[in-house]
Amino acid sequence: MIPVLLVFVLAGSALGQDDEGPYRGKHIGKLNSYHHEVGGDVYAVDDYTLLLTAFSYDGNGADTFFWAGAANRPGPQGFIVPDEYGKTNVLGRYLQKDFTLTLPDDKKITDIKWFAIYDLLSQNTFGDIYIPEEFEPPTIQKIPQLAGKSHQVSSGAIEIIDAKRIKLNEFRYDGKAKQAHFWVGVGAQPASKGHKVPDEFG
Repeated sequence: MIPVLLVFVLAGSALGQDDEGPYRGKHIGKLNSYHHEVGGDVYAVDDYTLLLTAFSYDGNGADTFFWAGAANRPGPQGFIVPDEYGKTNVLGRYLQKDFTLTLPDDKKITDIKWFAIYDLLSQNTFGDIYIPEEFEPPTIQKIPQLAGKSHQVSSGAIEIIDAKRIKLNEFRYDGKAKQAHFWVGVGAQPASKGHKVPDEFG
């Protein structure tokens, strides 16, 4: 059990907290707010994923969507970014919500110049943020493989994909311990102060 805990303590340190709270990804900036009480912060989680935190919008636009594009500024030349449920429905009301958005059709954050809350009917931008030139989203980080002392625990390289996902390559464990769990924490050694992590099936 201890070796299983140890790797996730290491991973927890790599993903740990900064001076402003838990790691969320690479901060792009705050949304510029023009209409309809739009607000929030935008982070890049990986090449394809945006995290919106404390996002608000009053829901009163007639034909409003998450919208992105490569033109110099928001306008009709762009594409819909599906909502947090993967839907392309007209946006409803949000109040201080945190969620992720995935760019469609394998588009990358580096392929766009801006992200907006945009109304197609009126062609008005309610809020937007520009992606800085030469912006580089977070990349996968690797930490050493597990070196187990019991229960045949071992693995290949461990990949920290983003702030919420860890990939164990070639993981082995004999399954014979009664109370073994995946566990994350901050510190040099495994300890009871930590959090149980669901397995690959949740």
